[in-house]
Amino acid sequence: MLITYALTTGAMLKGRIKRIPGNVFRLHRRSGIYFGAFILGSFIYGLLMRLQHGEPVLSSVHGKLGLIIVLIVILQIIPSLVLKNRASYRGLHKIMGYSLAPILFVDASWGLYNGVTQGTKSLVLLHSISGGLVALALVWVLLEVRYPADRSLTRVRIASYFATLLVIAGCWLAGGYNYLTVYGSRIKPVILEGPYPWAHEIIMEAKEHVFVFLPVIALALSLTLYVLDRDTFLNDVSFRRALGTTAYLALFMVLLMFLMGAIISNTGKIGAEV
Repeated sequence: MLITYALTTGAMLKGRIKRIPGNVFRLHRRSGIYFGAFILGSFIYGLLMRLQHGEPVLSSVHGKLGLIIVLIVILQIIPSLVLKNRASYRGLHKIMGYSLAPILFVDASWGLYNGVTQGTKSLVLLHSISGGLVALALVWVLLEVRYPADRSLTRVRIASYFATLLVIAGCWLAGGYNYLTVYGSRIKPVILEGPYPWAHEIIMEAKEHVFVFLPVIALALSLTLYVLDRDTFLNDVSFRRALGTTAYLALFMVLLMFLMGAIISNTGKIGAEV
């Protein structure tokens, strides 16, 4: 939420999306500081937990990405607070800000996957990371629809195409292949014989239905934006509201699949230990 707020206000300051009334710079700076403090605190907490359990520090990809995120946050916040002439630093600040969001989503997806499954099967990892990036792209769509500017239609099309590609390739194909080749023969029997068979009987059954409809919704959103003209996008509020509702639905389904996937993976791990 904090990074979304920081990116939104930053885009408003740059003129990429419609600006809201009030002191946007103050909001941007405040959200950036809060976000930086949260990231730094999370990183320190993670280091302390690994040291407490006697585990190697920064040996995993998740830990190294976390260090990169912390360095980017520090390089963003400290100079912007210290330097009086921010014009020379503004370009680098913008690049780091836009690069921070996808790295953070990848790291969060990686950490969630490892924390639940304690493994790094490539297809499941690709499935998880794709879901995180799809969520980021859909947030981008929502921001462009909510605060439209002159070039918003071009950017929202790119974001929707990116989301649809990842949904089909990463979520649908990779996830579906893993379901057919690994889950059905190895994980499903373990869950059904374990203490929580409802994880497959209810959660996985529900996820399968979401799995079928999510690419259809993402593709419908992309096709609608492809045929939409600029004047309608900028001037028709009800049309943008419909686009936003569709994007919200897709985002909700992605986050729901994240939650259901975590539950299923965790119950599979518990079943294997029983």
